[in-house]
Amino acid sequence: MKRYLHIIAAGMLLIAAIGCSDRNSQQTSGSAQSGIFRSISPQEAKTLIETRKDLVLVDVRSPDEMYEGSIPGSRLIPFGELARGRMTLPAGQPLLLICAVGGRSYAVGQYFSGKGYEEIYNLAGGISAWKAAGLPLQR
Repeated sequence: MKRYLHIIAAGMLLIAAIGCSDRNSQQTSGSAQSGIFRSISPQEAKTLIETRKDLVLVDVRSPDEMYEGSIPGSRLIPFGELARGRMTLPAGQPLLLICAVGGRSYAVGQYFSGKGYEEIYNLAGGISAWKAAGLPLQR
C-alpha cells in the first residue's frame, strides 16, 4: 500500500509540474516564502555557475536520461527518488535544478522552496535549452 501512495504522490508532482510550470516566470513567491525561487535562462545559469562557487547543480532526471549528457559539475538526484522521499536536496546552499525541459525541476523547486530552502534556481527549458544554446555537456 505504501508503494502505491509513493507512486500516486510522484504522479501528482509530475502533473503539478506540467500544469503549473510557467517557464516565463522570473520570481515565484508565496506568503510563507522569503527566499528566492526563479526560473533562469541557460545563459543566466552559465553565469551563475561561473560566479557562484557555492552553487550546487542538481539534475533531477532519471539515470536513463543521462545518455543525453549533463552539465559539468552536476549531481544526479532523480525526481522519482525525491518524490518517494528516498533522497533530499542539499540544504543551506544555493541550488540550480535541471531536468530535460524544465517541468520536473520546476516542481521540485516549488516544493523545496515551500519547505524553507532559501535560494533555488530552475533551468528554464532544461537540458534541451542548454544544448540549444550551444553550452557544454559532459557524457
